[in-house]
Amino acid sequence: MQDARLRLVCTVLLSLAAFHSVAGAAFVYLWWVVFSRRRGSLPTSPRAAGIVLLTLALTALLTAFTGGDGVSYFFRLSAVFLIAFWAYREREPGELLAVGTALFGRGLGFDLGLAGEMGMEALASLETDVARTRMALQLKGKRWGRNALVPFALTVLHGQMRRSAERAALLAVRGYRGGGSVCPEFRPDAAGYGATILAGMVFIFSLVPLGDVFI
Repeated sequence: MQDARLRLVCTVLLSLAAFHSVAGAAFVYLWWVVFSRRRGSLPTSPRAAGIVLLTLALTALLTAFTGGDGVSYFFRLSAVFLIAFWAYREREPGELLAVGTALFGRGLGFDLGLAGEMGMEALASLETDVARTRMALQLKGKRWGRNALVPFALTVLHGQMRRSAERAALLAVRGYRGGGSVCPEFRPDAAGYGATILAGMVFIFSLVPLGDVFI
């Protein structure tokens, strides 16, 4: 999907549909199979995907033990994360700033887009930090495990805080006081419009019982 505006609409609609009902989550899985790049839309690190699935599974077990529907929780939240992975892998640098400004204007829209770009940059730097930490442990002859988790978390937290301070100082030096303008260029295509229409149908189907749809 080339148009970032359509991708944002699909992400919001499909996430709401998957979170709302099991039927909506099932339709989201089908949508993902048709319109995603399959393996190319998943995290590059199998370990990262495994950590997310393990966290969801543990939370689902806790939900089941406390009287909730853990299976439904796992099924629906897995679909939400699947769409989140798709949106992240399809993203191109700078498009959140363009979409925010195009949808909400040069004031609030620019600020929201800038915050989104900085958040995505932080996620990308986190991947780099993980790779560098693992390389450093290998050079020292140590293995990645529970003992390395706390020092790693503290190092990442310190690094993110330092980068945030540096970005804030850089924006202040450049005279940023809120708002701004960009000249975005979007590339809408027929496949993107089709995917967005089907995402809207998935959202509608998630709100009504399946019996009302097929009878």
